[in-house]
Amino acid sequence: MARKSRRQQMKEEVTKEAEIDMTPMIDVVFLLIIFFLCIDFKILESKLPAYLPKDKGSQPEKVEPQEQLRIKIVLDRKGEKSLRPAAKHAYYLVGHKVHYTVGPKKVETLDELKDELKKIHDDPNRRVPDPKKPGSKKVMGVVIEPDTGTVYGDVAPCVDAVKFVGFDDINFGGGLGSETGGKYAKKPRKKKK
Repeated sequence: MARKSRRQQMKEEVTKEAEIDMTPMIDVVFLLIIFFLCIDFKILESKLPAYLPKDKGSQPEKVEPQEQLRIKIVLDRKGEKSLRPAAKHAYYLVGHKVHYTVGPKKVETLDELKDELKKIHDDPNRRVPDPKKPGSKKVMGVVIEPDTGTVYGDVAPCVDAVKFVGFDDINFGGGLGSETGGKYAKKPRKKKK
């Protein structure tokens, strides 16, 4: 057998087709599959768990209205925008102040709100009939109504307080807006003559 010259060996190496080793790619795919099987997707969702009620709307049978606890978030002072330190586009509001009304009662702080909600939650006289279990009663639902000018930082702690106390049926109202004629409500424009 004749020995191949260096030139022939290099020519054969160049003409060989490149072979792809699929083992690392298969390993990565299996790791991704394991990752997505193990992760809890609800943690990844960054939204408030607010579900539309199923017992309202157009249905052939008549549904009795349920008594609900109304919590209003009322804006006292709008506050001034101030740039957060070490952040290019993040602001916070200096002097921003809200208060809450639980039914007819006015409360100033989140701690007072929790105390008031706890009293209502624990009061057996404030239970409403449960349509899913005739003859039994349940904790009433809550409707949160934010005022015009309130921000996410006002609503989210209120929802947290309601959930902390033990209310599970939480809905959001249309807000106080211009209907109430609040301090920061948009006034209707006058037509020019």
